[in-house]
Amino acid sequence: MLGPMISSLAAPPDFADKAFKQVWERTDAPVLAGQVQRSWYWGPGPGQARNEPYSGAKSGARLVQYFDKARMEINNPAVDRSSPWFVTTGLLVAEMVLGKQQVGDAEFRRLRPAEIAVAGDGLSVDPDAPTYTSFYPVASLAGPDSNRAPKLTGKTVMATLDRAGQVGTNEALGLYPGAKLAAYSDLFGHNIPQAMWSFLNAKGAVLQGGSLVDGQPLADWVFVMGYPITEPYWARVKIEGVYHDVLIQLDQRRTLVYVPSFIEGWQVQMGNVGLHYYRWLYGGSLPVPLVNLTPAAQVAVPPSVDAEVSESSAPTGTPIDISLTGFRPGEDIVSWFTAPDATAGAAPYNLKAGPDGKVERVSVQTKGFVLGLWAITFHGKGSNHESIAYFALTPPASTSTPRASTPTATAGKGSAPSATPTIGAVATRTTPTSTRTKTPTPRPRGSVTPSPTVPIVPTEPPSGLQLAVRPGYGPPGASFTFEASGLAPNEPLHVSFTDPNGAVVYPAGSNNGVYTADAQGRWNITLVPAQAFPSAPIGTWLFKLKGDRTGVEGIVGFTLLD
Repeated sequence: MLGPMISSLAAPPDFADKAFKQVWERTDAPVLAGQVQRSWYWGPGPGQARNEPYSGAKSGARLVQYFDKARMEINNPAVDRSSPWFVTTGLLVAEMVLGKQQVGDAEFRRLRPAEIAVAGDGLSVDPDAPTYTSFYPVASLAGPDSNRAPKLTGKTVMATLDRAGQVGTNEALGLYPGAKLAAYSDLFGHNIPQAMWSFLNAKGAVLQGGSLVDGQPLADWVFVMGYPITEPYWARVKIEGVYHDVLIQLDQRRTLVYVPSFIEGWQVQMGNVGLHYYRWLYGGSLPVPLVNLTPAAQVAVPPSVDAEVSESSAPTGTPIDISLTGFRPGEDIVSWFTAPDATAGAAPYNLKAGPDGKVERVSVQTKGFVLGLWAITFHGKGSNHESIAYFALTPPASTSTPRASTPTATAGKGSAPSATPTIGAVATRTTPTSTRTKTPTPRPRGSVTPSPTVPIVPTEPPSGLQLAVRPGYGPPGASFTFEASGLAPNEPLHVSFTDPNGAVVYPAGSNNGVYTADAQGRWNITLVPAQAFPSAPIGTWLFKLKGDRTGVEGIVGFTLLD
């Protein structure tokens, strides 16, 4: 897939070793010469060559050369040069997802997160595109039993993944030709879609002994790719300025991307892993990841307050049951989430206490929630009593699985083979990677419009009024941003704040809290409580908004601290 050029790279260098040239020539020389029409295996030519530190090498360093799609390495120049493993290609994708560079057979160096878009034009023009760190919660990085998926051959891929690592489902995407799961890799437990399976096993013309020979396997895909470390996920990314549905799967060494809207021969492409890895090691600053990279198992979960939680730590997507106590009999209860990034957002649980002041088994749906420590606060509107339930969300027990239902209409290209392959374990080698120039891709056909981004704080249902406060707590002199969406275009609305003493107040200069939504039905305001209100007592405040035209209303809390 296309990616931003690395401006620090000068004119294309030559091959650093003739063995690198021989490997490249076999598949990509015919592409460069225009003799075949298919996507690159390595790229249009060699990139930067370096002697990089590696403790397993005799001299303490090894010769590597970067290509668009991968990196080639020579670990030991003294061994038989005719061996198919004389040139190796590293586990660059696994290293970037982990945030660790391999510098020896069993030695790694912790680096910054690889917040680089896996596919498309890059985060500078497509800030919602999934990155390597986006796949951290769903990747098999801790061994063969980490994030395994069940064998689902014959089903279609409907799972989606966004930059924050949140998994969703879009059944319409399963209708694309090539989206049916055709094979299963047993090593880490991941399914491979038909379009990618056909690409991995493709035959065609290759350069052998200086002559073009047709009908040959294009590559040993385990040597080139390694094994899959994730399930395939759909994403919406921008390619040459146009949004496309793309199916992405991460393997140990490389990534594969299926773009159904591209022309034949270019629909499946290897991602620019070499370019991305080189930027990760040698490029400039990178954005902050949206994925929580701290394992939730290491997060200290505070004791819940007047609440019993079915599971204090569970894989994201697991329903959490909460029972509450301490309220007045029959009183109304509102609720809000506090996310791991301290954002407070409205929760969809407007409850009424029972005759004993209790609420039994509120089921909190966590599908799509980011990893980390969460809290949900339940506030009694009459008593001001608050029950607070804390829970930590960890990576899912297995990667996102497409639903079992099969679309009613699929094209013939997406049909699975009659005998489903299961790929077993084969010995693999390791290695790192880097970059050079932009790989040419034919212009896609047609154009599409972008899909909406996922809200910062997930709520159920996804439509209707949604409120959020950022941050969810802070001192009275801090800035707080209050946001609403789901209102009618240009709708008049009323906003009020209730302080910990029960006094209802309005922001200074707001005409008693009267505002108007914008043309998209959104509204926001940033204020400093110590300046916006007559006083700003410490404690829990309530932010309330009501639409005058639609009548929708919501409440979310935030806390002022010393």
